Amino acid sequence: MDKIFNYNGIAQDIHFVGRETEIKKLSSDFVFLTNTAILAPQGWGKSSLVRQAAKVAFHKERALRFAYVDLSNVRNEERFYELLVCGILRAVSSTQKEVLDNVGRYFTGFRPRISFGSDSVDSLYVDFDWEDIRRNQDYLVDLPCTVAKDKGIKLVVCIEDLHAVSFFSDPDTLLQRFGQRWKSHKGVAYCITSSPLSVIEKFVSSTPMFFRFGDILRLGKISTSEMAAFVRERFADSAKFIDIDNATLIAELAENHPQCVQQLAHQSWLVSSVVCSREIILQAHEILVDQMGLVYENLTASLTTQQLCYLHAVLAGETVISTSEVLHRHHITSATSASRSKTALLEKGLVCSIDGRISIADPFYASWLRTRYFVKK
Repeated sequence: MDKIFNYNGIAQDIHFVGRETEIKKLSSDFVFLTNTAILAPQGWGKSSLVRQAAKVAFHKERALRFAYVDLSNVRNEERFYELLVCGILRAVSSTQKEVLDNVGRYFTGFRPRISFGSDSVDSLYVDFDWEDIRRNQDYLVDLPCTVAKDKGIKLVVCIEDLHAVSFFSDPDTLLQRFGQRWKSHKGVAYCITSSPLSVIEKFVSSTPMFFRFGDILRLGKISTSEMAAFVRERFADSAKFIDIDNATLIAELAENHPQCVQQLAHQSWLVSSVVCSREIILQAHEILVDQMGLVYENLTASLTTQQLCYLHAVLAGETVISTSEVLHRHHITSATSASRSKTALLEKGLVCSIDGRISIADPFYASWLRTRYFVKK
């Protein structure tokens, strides 16, 4: 049986929820090669949106090719360039032989080491010597433009989780290099996705590539009604039933977080025989929160006392955590301490800013803090 809900990968087609306006706008940007930055907290479906919009755009413009560069687990600049080259080679090669031909075509003075995990081009792995990268950085940055011009295609380079560069030794220089050279590229567009961290906010708001020639798309939450309708449809497709009130409950417990809605819906679907009830949903929610308990404990143990006090204030629904009354109520020593805690928690991805309001990024973590951790304190 195919997956009923998809919460641990990229959601496409029947697993994709809403975002009609964003798909229309983003697919148009792809067709017209407009640079785009998509900013949203982790787990909000940025990568899924890019893939869905790419499908729509390709049907409109067959000359389009998409190079995907996933930086989610990357912590150094060397791997960045290797994944960039890997994504480009995959985008313009349909067979392993074509990959090797393209390597010979575009790398003459230096060459990457190429390997395949299977017969598929998708299993391609690229490895460089760091000295080769250091001597040829500008060439590698310009490679998308070189390939697009040579092959007569439109190439969209999708760099996912660009905020990972904040872990690099010199992220500002890297972003500056890319921003400066991308401005002159023809036949290429860049789509970056990121959590809204300071280094990326600075990049997309001050770099001419986006400030004058590109779009910045800040994703909002998908509506409860759309989430509930999606849950009901997926239940119905598997010959199970959930009414609108209980589908809405799933969306609300998961705070309309796309990944968490699908995860809670999946757990509720598993427990349900034919009909999904409120009791089943609440039980499924408790199971998920408990399953993550050890992870949450370790995560929370790494936080400072002031960061925990800030989380307590957020959970309490405080909107302005700088007044003396709020600081005193949650044992935060000063407004400066609150500001530092906010910045640290944003960088850790534990909180996010939605329409200027800070909230806990993971709704299950919020529930764990509220019902397990702070209850004991």
